[in-house]
Amino acid sequence: MVFPDFRYGWLPHEFKTRLPQELDFRKEAANAEKCKEMFKHDKRVYVPTVYKDLTTDRVLTMTFENGIPVSHVKEMHA
Repeated sequence: MVFPDFRYGWLPHEFKTRLPQELDFRKEAANAEKCKEMFKHDKRVYVPTVYKDLTTDRVLTMTFENGIPVSHVKEMHA
């Protein structure tokens, strides 16, 4: 209704190929570790530690960290 001319035909293929990758939490764990390495010298950014021995393709286990969500932009700037 909102975008009547939009073609949705590509969505099923995109979901079929991308969704399994997005839901593999071992890949997400590897991405978190890359992110932690990238920001290791920036004291404003903290990436939780991944527990590899407790992480599977369906479960991502990380430390809990208090902080400000990235969606709270005004709080981050304060």
